[in-house]
Amino acid sequence: MVKLKDLLNEYGKKTSELVGTPKKVFGQVYKMKEDMAEGKFDPKNPQIYIEGFGVWSIKSLESSIARDLKDCISKDAEYTAMKLYSKNSTTEAKIKAANDVYKEMQTSKYKRAVTIYKKK
Repeated sequence: MVKLKDLLNEYGKKTSELVGTPKKVFGQVYKMKEDMAEGKFDPKNPQIYIEGFGVWSIKSLESSIARDLKDCISKDAEYTAMKLYSKNSTTEAKIKAANDVYKEMQTSKYKRAVTIYKKK
């Protein structure tokens, strides 16, 4: 079974660096320091802020993307193209946000913060 994270990491670049993509961040880890101070931060399932959507957990975002893609598979090609490639596609925005968050989670800054949090 192919994992969504593996597919997104296949590019090896942040979403904002891909050709034809607006130069903005679609998603980022949300309130990491505040959650760590309160002791309710989950490094494997952080809360993320998605531009234009709000705050989601990474697991709920993954399940939403999977649901959208399963819906696309069950429909015809025209529906799939509209769902994925329209100007205001929510599925595309969710995928780009997940990609940005996965890239952020691979940075040394994030890993160091998680390591310090786990030692407390």
